[in-house]
Amino acid sequence: MRRRAFLTSGATVAGVGLAGCVSREGENGGTAGTTDDDDDVLKVATYNSFVDAPSDSPGEWIADEFAERYDVEFEWQTPEQELNHYINRHNEGAEIEPELYLGLSPHELVRADREVEGDGDLFAETDKDALENVVDVEEEYYFDPHDRVIPTYSSYCAIVYDGRNVDTPETFEDLLDPEYEGEIGVSNPQRGTTGLLFLLWTIDQFGDDGYLEYWEELMENDARVLDSWSDVYAQFEEDEIPVVVSYANDRVYAKRFENDLEKHQVSLLNDQAYANVSGMVRFADGTDDELATQFMDFILEPEVQSVIAERNVTGPVNEETELPEVYEEYANVPDDTPFFGYEELEENLDEWLSDWEQTVAGNY
Repeated sequence: MRRRAFLTSGATVAGVGLAGCVSREGENGGTAGTTDDDDDVLKVATYNSFVDAPSDSPGEWIADEFAERYDVEFEWQTPEQELNHYINRHNEGAEIEPELYLGLSPHELVRADREVEGDGDLFAETDKDALENVVDVEEEYYFDPHDRVIPTYSSYCAIVYDGRNVDTPETFEDLLDPEYEGEIGVSNPQRGTTGLLFLLWTIDQFGDDGYLEYWEELMENDARVLDSWSDVYAQFEEDEIPVVVSYANDRVYAKRFENDLEKHQVSLLNDQAYANVSGMVRFADGTDDELATQFMDFILEPEVQSVIAERNVTGPVNEETELPEVYEEYANVPDDTPFFGYEELEENLDEWLSDWEQTVAGNY
């Protein structure tokens, strides 16, 4: 992974799973185990599609496997506002029930650090020495300079296109060609992860002085900006948009669900794909250090990393992981992976998004 900034503890945005559902509803809209005794349950927060996406997910398998292995009840919590829910609760002085948050990306960490108010921290530092499997996690995946977040999985932002109907876009400039007029979909960088990753990718490619001009030309070519990746991908699947900003591992998903692989083609613009890493972190309000540590180590085990790779369509961070056959064959892992680290995002992200909004948002 090519770094733009080398961080204090190593070296960024969550892959979206295309995933199943867990047994029953928990508090705050989450999925839960089968007990009402908080002393006997490990609660972990995450985003909804990790446990309850339309196709498949690792969430149910993780809940069942961890509960059986450690003889505890397990509960996912997936509030609609995701991380914002816990930032707000902290700022209100309210209790935060989960021990951990899984699926935290660098831009979310930067935002949380900026928005947390009052006494105390939202997240706690992680004792890496207590995690056996952390020795097999490559340093390049670390993105928190304050040693709180442990990497969990990775993915890469890329172009997914319908190979039956359009030619392969090979460069950023190709997307400005009349051939792709009105044929490109991307999520709003202010709301959608893939849109934000693509924005950061264009900043890496064209620099602070050139990325807005590129977006203006993209909009002049009638690119469609939709609210979320789900909106964009739904239009791709419905054959309404043939070229979308999505993930380089799209063909893993397509193969698993027997979709037309000719339609599901992946392009790495300029032979690149923007790096996207997600991690897990302890809430500072957590009280069960032993169980939380067991869960973090469990998530890093090669077997669990393999299940996440296949069901979440994201790559492992443990280098000892044996990749599922479908992932090994159909995942597209680029050699050149642009990436902005924590410090660069902390210093520039708000301004980049504000400038994008002023320049682009009025044009769609």
